Amino acid sequence: MTRLIVEGRHEFTELRVLDSLMQEVAAGTHTLSVRLPRGIYRVEARVPGAVDERLVTLPSSGRVHLKDLAPILDSPAPLPGVRTHRESHEAAAVHESRNVHLNWGKHGSGRLFVFIRTDGSHRSLPPVLAVETLDRRPIASVAEDGVFDLDEGFCALSVALPPGTYLLTHQVPDLGLRGQAVFVEEGWQTQLFVPWGPEEEALDGSGGDVELEQSLITMVPLEKGFSPKAAWYYSHVEAALNGLAEGRIVLTRSEERSLLNGKIENPMLALIGAYGFAFEHVNYYKCELENRNREEWSSVIADRLLRLLPHSPDAHLIRHLLCGPGLLTESDRKVGVGAPAAQPWTVFETPPIFADGTEALIEWAATAERIIPANSWNAKMASVRTGGSIYARWDLGIDPRHHDRDALAAAQDAGIFDVVDVSSYTGLPLSVIEGAIAED
Repeated sequence: MTRLIVEGRHEFTELRVLDSLMQEVAAGTHTLSVRLPRGIYRVEARVPGAVDERLVTLPSSGRVHLKDLAPILDSPAPLPGVRTHRESHEAAAVHESRNVHLNWGKHGSGRLFVFIRTDGSHRSLPPVLAVETLDRRPIASVAEDGVFDLDEGFCALSVALPPGTYLLTHQVPDLGLRGQAVFVEEGWQTQLFVPWGPEEEALDGSGGDVELEQSLITMVPLEKGFSPKAAWYYSHVEAALNGLAEGRIVLTRSEERSLLNGKIENPMLALIGAYGFAFEHVNYYKCELENRNREEWSSVIADRLLRLLPHSPDAHLIRHLLCGPGLLTESDRKVGVGAPAAQPWTVFETPPIFADGTEALIEWAATAERIIPANSWNAKMASVRTGGSIYARWDLGIDPRHHDRDALAAAQDAGIFDVVDVSSYTGLPLSVIEGAIAED
């Protein structure tokens, strides 16, 4: 047997070793050490936006060390060292993230910053992307309220907003109008870094499609803005987003301790990690929470998030997923959690920003009518939610009432009539099914 040691450049580099039949024989993050029999193996190192692959021949004994695997990270954020980095993009993101282009609402204590960029290529028109309320009232658009440089291929929009959930709308080629949830919290700036696609693939009236479903979303303190010196802050969130999409947790020991100690520097990373714990994903770092009492750390993490993000549907949903619904339990008080800034929701009218959270909520609502009220956004739009992204997204070009009726008819054609069974069959909340039956 031979000892194979593999090292990746970044701490969050995903490593895999495949045998001659392309079956995975070992996997890990950042560093990997495994004993393997003689043979030819494929070694893969993956980071967001890139992969490096090598074939390695192992002798019958000894030690082989691979440490030159260095895929070049790419990111929608204009970070130094990423493949599509441009100094003009970096400077603009730093400057505009500290400006406010539009104040909306009476209590704009949070902020939304959207930065859209190409690979550096020119565009002839600004992209079509708007910020709206959930009931489709216009707030701002990149073309009318933002700033852009078409020659350099970037645009930015910064809006001061009251805390809450909003809708980003844009056109998708061959698919139509899409909406994506975005959340803003008091005292924080939600940052979205969005790829700007080729102009020749755009719909009429735009200078290239915004690939919002592939955006990098993070949150920083309101006064901080974008900092290229904090590359880890952004690249690790992107790695964690990829991990969540693939059913794994990408949190280091220090970040787990931050969750437990309430010293959370990045709420988005905390949400991603908490979802991973709630869904019982594999933690590639094999950190300490795996060896602790689940009930204890679940209560701590859930309530820390509620204090940090009291207006976040994701934080409230995570509280339910980790601890169950309701107020603080006796175990909460024993570990000294204390009262959160907001009591956990028992009714969800507005959507989480993550697709997995939305699906978990609707699955919960299949047996609990009041969790998603009949006339709420979550009820009205459940049948037109779309897939293909880690974020919650909807098809805004379809009347969801038609979909509700069609789903009910399909269940009845299949011989399913019990309302709970119909809800599970159609993937729609119980309140929607009962409403559709009443109208039928």
